[in-house]
Amino acid sequence: MGIDGLRSEADREERTSIARVLARETTGCVRDMAVAGRHATGLSRLSVPYWMFRRFLGAAGRPLDGDELVPMEFATPRRTARVLVRKNQSDLLILWQMFVRRFYELSATYALDKEIETLDTIVDLGGNTGLAASYLTARYRPRTLLTVEPVPENAAVLRRNAALSPLDWIVEETAAAGAAGTLEFTISGYWAACTGVPEVTAFRRARPYRLENRLARPGIRVPAVSVDDLLERNGIAHVDLLKVDIEGAEADIFGRPQPWMDRVERVVLEVHDRYIDGHTVRATLRTAGFTAVPPRNPALFRLNPVELYIRDRH
Repeated sequence: MGIDGLRSEADREERTSIARVLARETTGCVRDMAVAGRHATGLSRLSVPYWMFRRFLGAAGRPLDGDELVPMEFATPRRTARVLVRKNQSDLLILWQMFVRRFYELSATYALDKEIETLDTIVDLGGNTGLAASYLTARYRPRTLLTVEPVPENAAVLRRNAALSPLDWIVEETAAAGAAGTLEFTISGYWAACTGVPEVTAFRRARPYRLENRLARPGIRVPAVSVDDLLERNGIAHVDLLKVDIEGAEADIFGRPQPWMDRVERVVLEVHDRYIDGHTVRATLRTAGFTAVPPRNPALFRLNPVELYIRDRH
């Protein structure tokens, strides 16, 4: 595949030349290495820039697909976070999102009227290996954090990262869904892209160049639980932040307004419009009483496609 692996779906649709893609991604890699060095602490200031470079090389050539854990340490605007990261493209992508780009640094990313200092209760749907939960714990100092991850290989690392956290996370090894049941999950060594949504799987399988196909694994069946049941069985009456990154399953959870949504103050989520009907997701949030908060810099939305919604209490 070579450097063609650097091209995004948008690049392919827009027929962006490989020269432009290579120039953009090389510049981005240099920037990311510099930012990673600033955000890391201790010896990680030396190692993390290297791993950002290895992520770039993996995307441009042979993708990393290891499961050996590397310890890293990062500063946030509040506390330091210690994490374990596998040597693969998936974990390095999420590391870049959480600790280099700081996707969930809400006050800096979105045009909020008031800075968010702390969040008492956080629910993380799509926990993966716990890197998002690690950032959210260090940054917002919650008293309660529930993280939900259905893929056993991810959940095993998530529990290792939970052990490094000063907070005792609640870990649920299940999929979040619109209703309880069982889901067929498509699995690959690009662990961040595992999904139980058939439309997502079909879209990706039709594009053999994607990492999900190059690193394919046998599918699995996983239990699924509704958000209402997750909150009830863990005694969560109020959610200050609901984080959602579940590879298209947001269409099921936000298909229509639900009573549990009244308990939630903020929703930060990635809507996978390429695969599902994102308009319905956003309409449900509006009907449920949430208002979208615009990004401070709309030009950066390509780098951080996460959206923030806040409950309108007026």
